[in-house]
Amino acid sequence: MRTRFWVELLFLIAGPVIWLAHYLFIYIVNALHCARPQSWLSTVWLALPISSWIILGASALALTFMVWTAIRQRRRVAAYGLPRFHAKLTAALCLLSALAVVWQTLPVFMVPECE
Repeated sequence: MRTRFWVELLFLIAGPVIWLAHYLFIYIVNALHCARPQSWLSTVWLALPISSWIILGASALALTFMVWTAIRQRRRVAAYGLPRFHAKLTAALCLLSALAVVWQTLPVFMVPECE
């Protein structure tokens, strides 16, 4: 069975695309928090501002989507008889993008906001 090129390409590059969306989202949230220090994003809950909790939630969501994409691609490769390289490439790109997401999330715990 043959698959569409664009669908296959989207699965292959899903990890970096998810990372890009995560990157843009967390920097927008942090910029809004720093631009308006009296907003609801500055409200502290469990020793972290709400903006940091939003960033942590976005990171968890991005990592979940990356795992789902890698698993789904592995199943697609088996179902459609595609080259196993596609599953391995998707998993490698998702892993690399997951490391980038974790790296971007670490400052929430180590650096005071808006400095």
